[in-house]
Amino acid sequence: MNYLNVLKNASFLVFGLLLIYISGCDRVQDMIVSEPQDAMEAAPIRVSVVYPGDCLGDSSYCDVLYNGVQKAKAELSVEITEMESNFETWDMQLQAAAGNSGLVITSGYQMADPVSRVAPEFPDVMFVIFDAAVDLPNVVSFTRRVNEGTFLVGAIAGLKSKTGKVGYLGGADVPLLHEFEAGYLAGVKAVNPNAEIVRAYVADDQHGFYDPAKGQEIASAQYDSGVDVIYTMADQSGFGAVEAAKLADDRYVIWNYIDITDVAPGIILTGLRVGIDESAYKIIQEFAAGNLMAGVQSLGLAEDNVGYLLTDGNRDLISDDILAKVEALKASIIAGEITVPTVPETEIQATASDDEGAEISPVVP
Repeated sequence: MNYLNVLKNASFLVFGLLLIYISGCDRVQDMIVSEPQDAMEAAPIRVSVVYPGDCLGDSSYCDVLYNGVQKAKAELSVEITEMESNFETWDMQLQAAAGNSGLVITSGYQMADPVSRVAPEFPDVMFVIFDAAVDLPNVVSFTRRVNEGTFLVGAIAGLKSKTGKVGYLGGADVPLLHEFEAGYLAGVKAVNPNAEIVRAYVADDQHGFYDPAKGQEIASAQYDSGVDVIYTMADQSGFGAVEAAKLADDRYVIWNYIDITDVAPGIILTGLRVGIDESAYKIIQEFAAGNLMAGVQSLGLAEDNVGYLLTDGNRDLISDDILAKVEALKASIIAGEITVPTVPETEIQATASDDEGAEISPVVP
């Protein structure tokens, strides 16, 4: 036997088997690597939304934010977790949201301090807050020139009023709501300088947004005094004003954020429109695309992010003449010909408490 030939043939056989083995290992290795890569590429984009307080379903800004979030859920490839918070757990819920998501969205002036505390703990997480300014490197803040929008609803109130006496009902006596009030009062005076304005706040803090019985009590007193239009910036407490208007004759309510004309036909004169839903959708879209940038943005009439409600449900309540005058005022604000105040005029600031403790102040020129 020629052992040399056998050894040579065996060597070729071993070498061939080795090539097959190596080739097979490469294929196995490719399979192992590609699966994690595919998994990484398909990793979900996670977003958390923290609603402040028990606000969903109150036909206010939380519901507008909710609408934008639902659109993002339906149209964008993102995983969105939503939660409602309460006064005692804001920080903890923001922390929990940040631990599970790359983007945390919230809204409301009351969330400014919690976001300021929690955002620095999660520098790799982006936070978004509406209606408050938080200047941090991982926070996107949206402030709205709501006074421009409330100026227009104030003008509608002043033009619609037959008694020459209109009201304002705020939920919490805080600076943000003073901006709503300032625009409204200025709008009334712009079209009806001799109008009398009665103003009231349900409470000094956010609890004033959750007391419809108190809202109805205050609104009823205003209507009984001759007020025929009330602008309510009071969330759930504002439904008290709607109930009060239902029990009176020729009385109207100006609402906020959501069209509720179907809830109170013939009573909801108009409302403040804000584009929180549009902004929320855009934010989530930009985050998913990797284009979201921190900073403070101010939005108003010029950006078509605030305005007044005009739908089939209230169009019959606003005459063509009123509409033309309001549109002219809108154009003047956008052009810079009218500067809308952000704080109520000095003579409007003075208040007198009623028997129940709510702040009420008549304003007579």
